[in-house]
Amino acid sequence: MILALAAVMMAASASANPGVLPLPGFAAPAPSEEFPPSARILGEVEDPLTALTAEGEDLRDALISPPSPGWLMGGLRASNPADRLAAVNSAAVPRHVSAVPPLSAVLLRLDEKPEIRAAAATALGRIGDAVSAPALGEALNDPVPDVRYAAALALGRIPADGAATRLSRALRADTSWWVRYAAVLALGRTKKGFVVGALEECLLREPKWQVRMAAVRSLQDVGGARAAGAVARALRDPDSGVRTAAAIALGRIGDDSHREHLSAALRAETDPSARSAQSAAFRRILAKP
Repeated sequence: MILALAAVMMAASASANPGVLPLPGFAAPAPSEEFPPSARILGEVEDPLTALTAEGEDLRDALISPPSPGWLMGGLRASNPADRLAAVNSAAVPRHVSAVPPLSAVLLRLDEKPEIRAAAATALGRIGDAVSAPALGEALNDPVPDVRYAAALALGRIPADGAATRLSRALRADTSWWVRYAAVLALGRTKKGFVVGALEECLLREPKWQVRMAAVRSLQDVGGARAAGAVARALRDPDSGVRTAAAIALGRIGDDSHREHLSAALRAETDPSARSAQSAAFRRILAKP
């Protein structure tokens, strides 16, 4: 089940950033399908919710009137699914805290259509209040991967205690690599040092290169000595794209202590792209003061 709003956002993102690694989930044709080789281009990791929080958001939101409680409840009870979806999307206004309880109820109603539950998760992420964290955490157990995917991305935007723990659990246990990918993106968005352990474990145990590559980029976002050490070990990843991502990340967050890792990687590397990235990272570290 695909959210129309998310599909529009993904299409806009793809047209504006043709070299960006595409996201699985809302726009992917099937969970078992991998990114094509031509899509394995390093770029900024994209989150579908980013399109909802662009620069200048505060000014636009000041002009948006969120729905009244009565109108929202009426829309959520409508018999037409399109009307219920429209009501959910209308409530997706930052800091619209009064909408959190009814949206949380929609999110956790398993008799509601999955695309509407996923829309409720996205709306809660846009609202961005910690009070929605319990519902989003519970939605990580939803039977539909699309809902869990949306809930993981949204939970990464909620400044709540325990959010990273729930995301780490999803990263370790979810059977859908789409959801694990979303959990990795969300953990990186927290920029909290304690998530490095979960991301490091992902690099060691995750079977999908797409998820491991996202973990490298999230470690780069978190930064710090421990994150750089985990990225350095990813220079030995079996996938050349992940090794390339690790070299680029290490050039940005590494220091002189990681030169030997890059030297060893250069001696062993057979992939031209990864070798070029490792060489560039080595030079970048040398140039650091």
